[in-house]
Amino acid sequence: MNFGKIAKNGFVVLTILATLVMADRAGAETSQLSCFASESGVVVGYGTGNIEEGKYNPLLMIWHVGFNLKGIPSRRLEGRNHAISFYLEPQINPALTPSTDVEFGIGIGLKYMHHITDRLSVYCMASVGPHWITLQTKNQANGFIFSDMAGVGLSVFVTERAALNLGFRVRHLSNAGLERPNGGINSYFGTVGYSVFF
Repeated sequence: MNFGKIAKNGFVVLTILATLVMADRAGAETSQLSCFASESGVVVGYGTGNIEEGKYNPLLMIWHVGFNLKGIPSRRLEGRNHAISFYLEPQINPALTPSTDVEFGIGIGLKYMHHITDRLSVYCMASVGPHWITLQTKNQANGFIFSDMAGVGLSVFVTERAALNLGFRVRHLSNAGLERPNGGINSYFGTVGYSVFF
């Protein structure tokens, strides 16, 4: 019996359940978050990248929390057409191939949103943050790592303060030379999300 594989699969199931709990809290506790946050939402995505052993296909499971930057108008309902926010993205990302692995960490970044109409907005974002990966590959040492991400997307407002988000992200994983090998892993993601704005 392969206890390592059983433990990994159990961990993946637990990470999925934890993400669902975070998603529920993001939606259910909007009244509490609204006192200091400007956005709360969930993001899921599918990515692909190449490593020496073949394809690397992680699934993103992210809680996105945005905070208005002081002095920069950002409430779309006040007639302004743009928003700039600082955000945090805690995440737990199981990988499907080349084996069952997991990444977890947090992205810390900036997001710019431009409102085209009352119902349609575009955005761009970038983040960096510490992560941990279990992937065994000749390209990159596993364990502690940094994630650098840039993305663009489209938000379609389904109510005055809630939007469906479609996005594209590019991500680079490497560890800044702390361990060898450090060849880096580049991945490309399509994402879907739901956000509530305050």
